[in-house]
Amino acid sequence: MRKINATILYTAVVRGKVALPCDISPPSADDSVVLILWYKGEDPAPIYTLDARRGTVEQARQSASPGLEARAYFNMINRPAFLQLDPVQEEDAGEYRCRVDFRKARTVNTVITLKVIVPPGEPAILDDEGVQVKGLIGPYNEGDSLVLVCEAIGGKPRPTVTWWREYSLLDDTYSFIPGDNLVRNELKIGELKRHDLLAVLTCQASNNNITVPASTAVTLDLNLKPVDVRVDPTRQPLSAGQEYEFTCMAAGSRPPAVITWWKGNKQLKNPDEKSTSAGDVTTSVYRFTPSVQDNNVHFSCRAHNPVIPGSAEQEGWSLEIHYIPHVTLQLGSTFKKGEIQEGNDVYFECNIHANPWVTEVGWFFKGHELRTNTSAGIVISNQSLVLQKVQRTHRGLYSCMATNAEGTGRSNEVFLRIRYAPECRANQKKIYGVALFETVGVTCDLDADPDNVTFRWRFNASGKNLDLSGFTTSGTRSTLQYRPRSDEDYGAVVCWASNDVGRQREPCVYTVIPAGPPEPLQNCSVVNYTEDSLQTECTEGYNGGLQQLFQLEVYDDSGRKMHGNFTSVQPHFYVSGLPSGKLLRLVVFAKNAKGKSAPIVLAASTLQKPEKLTGMQGMIIFRPILGLLIGIIVALIIVGIVVIVYIKIKKRRKDKVTKRTPEVPDKCQTPLKKDTDDIGDSEEKGPDIIPANINTRQHFIVNEDPKDQMSPAKGAVCHWGAAPRNACYEEQCNAFRRQEDVTYAELALPLDQQTAATMTVRRKEPPTEYAKLDLQRHIIHTPKCDEDGEEISCTSCDTPLMKNKRESAV
Repeated sequence: MRKINATILYTAVVRGKVALPCDISPPSADDSVVLILWYKGEDPAPIYTLDARRGTVEQARQSASPGLEARAYFNMINRPAFLQLDPVQEEDAGEYRCRVDFRKARTVNTVITLKVIVPPGEPAILDDEGVQVKGLIGPYNEGDSLVLVCEAIGGKPRPTVTWWREYSLLDDTYSFIPGDNLVRNELKIGELKRHDLLAVLTCQASNNNITVPASTAVTLDLNLKPVDVRVDPTRQPLSAGQEYEFTCMAAGSRPPAVITWWKGNKQLKNPDEKSTSAGDVTTSVYRFTPSVQDNNVHFSCRAHNPVIPGSAEQEGWSLEIHYIPHVTLQLGSTFKKGEIQEGNDVYFECNIHANPWVTEVGWFFKGHELRTNTSAGIVISNQSLVLQKVQRTHRGLYSCMATNAEGTGRSNEVFLRIRYAPECRANQKKIYGVALFETVGVTCDLDADPDNVTFRWRFNASGKNLDLSGFTTSGTRSTLQYRPRSDEDYGAVVCWASNDVGRQREPCVYTVIPAGPPEPLQNCSVVNYTEDSLQTECTEGYNGGLQQLFQLEVYDDSGRKMHGNFTSVQPHFYVSGLPSGKLLRLVVFAKNAKGKSAPIVLAASTLQKPEKLTGMQGMIIFRPILGLLIGIIVALIIVGIVVIVYIKIKKRRKDKVTKRTPEVPDKCQTPLKKDTDDIGDSEEKGPDIIPANINTRQHFIVNEDPKDQMSPAKGAVCHWGAAPRNACYEEQCNAFRRQEDVTYAELALPLDQQTAATMTVRRKEPPTEYAKLDLQRHIIHTPKCDEDGEEISCTSCDTPLMKNKRESAV
């Protein structure tokens, strides 16, 4: 008996994917799935099979019917498990049944109805003439009507066709045409507005809420009328005879508007036409010079779109011709120039001619604005300025200013001359330093009007008052030549004068003091020193009654060589161009006309450059890159030295072996024998040199050749030193004598093994070959000598046996 679950409805879209669920969980823990079958419709054959009867579900074999092999996959990881179809095709719609067989429980069937949606194709948009349009359409004129038709073909189920603007629904009424299998929606716009420019109208066709609706969009292009015309400057009074530049800006027109200028009903010709366009704004510049006759004449700027009839817009106004105020200043009629003295009352009149009338009148004295100040005797009333009880401080240039809507006009400047008695001029030299019997010129500088003054001089000190003579006068300046003859002649010298106005109230006082050299400088220090410059600062002392200067001399540490001499009016010095890393001696003093002060000696030094060795620290300072390069170079030099030393040691060892092995032995000495002194050195310096043991007799075993009847008996021993005369030595001698060019190589004889020797034989032809002689197979060639050490000539060296042995050895 099988169990059937309720039917489940699923919806999928063509070219999408769908997961059809199937519960494969066993009802009990001791049960498991053995077979899963998927059926479609009434077809008795399964479309997908999972057989676990011979194993577990994870090891089950899966198979799909033809047409589903590449699109179907049964996922058992998720719960519930599901059969996935990807991509979904239109023919996949129908009823599906999932059959699950358990080992113990009864069979479970899950029925699923799959509905497949076929989206409609991309809709097409047609204009009122039936021409398909897409993208940017137009342009249409502002105010025109517009008709657009949208058609959508196909789709299952039948789609709905709607019109949208951005996210707003415009029209959702559509009709179905059975013969053509299409849905049609017609959009009508009665009048295009400015906001319809570049509006995006979208037609959508949709038959489900799963996929994005198919859509087609158009963008409207419109011709627009100008909406805003502005003239800058506007409605402004104009000055007759002055050129003005007017700027007219027309906005909102598409394409750009055409701008014209008008005065009354007459179009003005613009000889300097400058029209520019930026977006929907057009700008035109017109230069206009009005005249008095243009007053109250209408002046305007017009803008129109040439492709839209009746689209002209304008801005204008009636001209008002004004001019800047004409202002003149004059002194009150009751006064005469040159007769005003301190204490008189003075007034000015400001005459103004302006259209329109002025809104402000201003007064100025020496370029500074005047305001009413009764305590100072300044009273301003409209176009009049009154100065009460004038003083010499009121002497100077006066002017007035008038302002109206057109601008500001300034008057001429009138100089107010006020006569006054002499007085001392400010910022004079008050102290004079002079030595006994020395003459100094004391200058008295006065300010007076009129300047024809009479001077008097007097000496006043310690109750002593003496009138002085010997002075000269030039205008308001007088110079006294004063010569002190004793200490009582030092004190105050006063001068005063008088003119037509009166006598000087306060005399000018000058002090004469004894003069001498200045005092030494104080608190001197060296600051801000660098590699090639330094700066010194001092405090000046008493100048000795005369103007003083300050001097700096720069010497080396020994004080013999001068690096510079500098003079300044202030006790501050900045010295550059000095050598770096040097100890310096600075001498600072003050001087005046009477001499020099005591010098102040300072010790200083300039900084060391980074690349050089500083004398103070005694270390080498390298820049980072330079240090790296130097390190690499030093490392390469060390490696080169090691290689050269190694090569020389090897060559020296080779030379020692060669020297001790002569090509033709002239003594009774074996090639391997060395002096006992050399042997001792070789044990330490060369591990490859044969270790010496003079008490041990070395034996060389010569193998017997069974085919050679002249070879020594088996086991014959060849001794070093005084050896018996036998066939071994005879063969060695003969083989040695037949060699044309023999070179002995360095021999190594390990102590813990049988002695091994390597001999290199070099012939002229053929090329050099090397052979290693095994102790069991080779013959050691040693000359035959008598008991006195004399070589015995060989008589059987050229026997065939010896030739064969020699050739085999080579």
